[in-house]
Amino acid sequence: MRGRVRTVANVTVKGPILKRLPRKLDVLEGENAVLLVETREAGVEGRWSRDGEELPATCQSSSGHMHALVLPGVTREEAGEVTFSLGNSRTTTLLRVKCVKHNPPGPPVLAEMFKGHKNTVLLTWKPPEPPPETPFIYRLERQEVGSEDWIQCFSIEKAGAVEVPGDCVPSEGDYRFRVCTVSEHGRSPHVVFHGSAHLVPTARLVAGLEDVQVYDGEDAVFSLDLSTIIQGTWFLNGEELKVNKPEGQVEPGALRYRMEQKGLQHRLILQAVKHEDSGALVGFSCPGVQDSAALTIQESPVHILSPQDKVSLTFTTSERVVLTCELSRVDFPATWYKDGQKVEESESLVVKMDGRRHRLILPEAEVRDSGEFECRTEGVSAFFSVTVQDPPVHIVDPQEHVFVHAITSECVMLTCEVDREDAPVRWYKDGQEVEESDFVVLENEGPHHRLVLPAAQPPDGGEFQCVAGEERAYFTVTITDVSSWIVYPSGKVYVAAVRLERVVLTCELCRPWAEVRWTKDGEEVVESPALLLQKEDTVRRLVLPAVQLEDSGEYLCEIDDESASFTVTVTESYQSQDSSNNNPELCVLLKRPKTRRLWSRFPPWRRSAGAE
Repeated sequence: MRGRVRTVANVTVKGPILKRLPRKLDVLEGENAVLLVETREAGVEGRWSRDGEELPATCQSSSGHMHALVLPGVTREEAGEVTFSLGNSRTTTLLRVKCVKHNPPGPPVLAEMFKGHKNTVLLTWKPPEPPPETPFIYRLERQEVGSEDWIQCFSIEKAGAVEVPGDCVPSEGDYRFRVCTVSEHGRSPHVVFHGSAHLVPTARLVAGLEDVQVYDGEDAVFSLDLSTIIQGTWFLNGEELKVNKPEGQVEPGALRYRMEQKGLQHRLILQAVKHEDSGALVGFSCPGVQDSAALTIQESPVHILSPQDKVSLTFTTSERVVLTCELSRVDFPATWYKDGQKVEESESLVVKMDGRRHRLILPEAEVRDSGEFECRTEGVSAFFSVTVQDPPVHIVDPQEHVFVHAITSECVMLTCEVDREDAPVRWYKDGQEVEESDFVVLENEGPHHRLVLPAAQPPDGGEFQCVAGEERAYFTVTITDVSSWIVYPSGKVYVAAVRLERVVLTCELCRPWAEVRWTKDGEEVVESPALLLQKEDTVRRLVLPAVQLEDSGEYLCEIDDESASFTVTVTESYQSQDSSNNNPELCVLLKRPKTRRLWSRFPPWRRSAGAE
């Protein structure tokens, strides 16, 4: 079939391309495919492509009006859509490559196995009958007994005898073999050699044993890697170690061990070694490999038994603080640090060691003792976060919302009592913290805290809070602008009396604590049995128990720039009724009914936050 040429017919149409490609072209694999196209004009250059990829110029040729594409010895990979393009005109054909059916080669014959040599096997066979027409090779495969997988060993070109050594297998075991013939037209059936052979690979040391240093009570692990999977023997101080024994069969006091093999790696684990095991010699032996290493037991490192994690502690002032760190070794030194600095012992900080336990003691903790503490020893540390805070503050008085009413220029005092003398207190007005000034005075006297407005004005009113810790006391202050101190009388009063009668002059004020000054004819009166001065709530009285003729005169009740005026006239006897009626302003003022008002009842030096 090789060397044959398949030529195709052409279709003549109008356009730049006169003779186009056929719709499809079938070519046997290995034949030459020739495609011809004729163009209307001579000497034009067209473009050949397959599946959109331009074909190399070496496959193309043109002469005058004719354009040819030659694909020698086509394969199945060259099948596809072949297109010739000229300007906007194109012609396409589907190139199909058909396979030529070939028979695979026959199997080898007379396959035999000979096991006459140590750790090798001799395999022989004869070529197939009849011999294949095309070149071929023999493929040899192995299978470990008990496994289902066949693995290729190697390939050879000539029949005869092949010696398979133990190094050709990955691990020690019994192996079977088979052979087949392979050519470009396929593979023959396998021929299995009768029987099996025991092969042992020659091992090489890839990673040898190394000396092991462990701490008392730990496991010591010795390991090595070989170049192949093979069994070996472990030795301890020259004595061969037997296969792992069950736990119950190990002699008391004997060193426990475990042997492991995972692929190419062999391991010996000596469990919970002790100081007396230090210096032991461990060895390993297998065909082609011998290696050994020594065991050294080190003193166990110190580690922290407790606490394992960082501890956060909160205390109140004056409490006793004890931080405890327990180590794994008795009487092993440790150092305490606070905020990264080594602590120094004093009366307020004591460091103690008792066996495994190390303690840092603060007999009476203070707020300044707060910080990060560390117990450090040989690269390990225990951490403590200590917070010392004042005990919570409680407000003793007032317990309820207090309402305070005052008038302009009056002194207002808000008092808050807490349960601790050194407790900090903050005052707020309408949500803003109060700062001391000429108009606001903040006083502290032990557990008593005061906010004083010496001369209150209407803008000074508002919502006040005394804040102590998490508690608050609330005050509502109202300042009223008062135009007059004297409520009664509103005008001048005339009093007419008969000698020895009781005369009472009454003046009512707007505040109960206000002080007045009584005068007669411009001179301040002096209290005596014959002239009494009385004060009851907001009422001020001047009483003449038995009035005399000389008591007549002009009386004034004065406060600041205001005054109430009383004209008293004393006679031996009453005038006639008609004469009295002619002077309606002349009367005897005995007592004015008292009007109840809601005012602060205490003077500035006695008024407290609880005043009504």
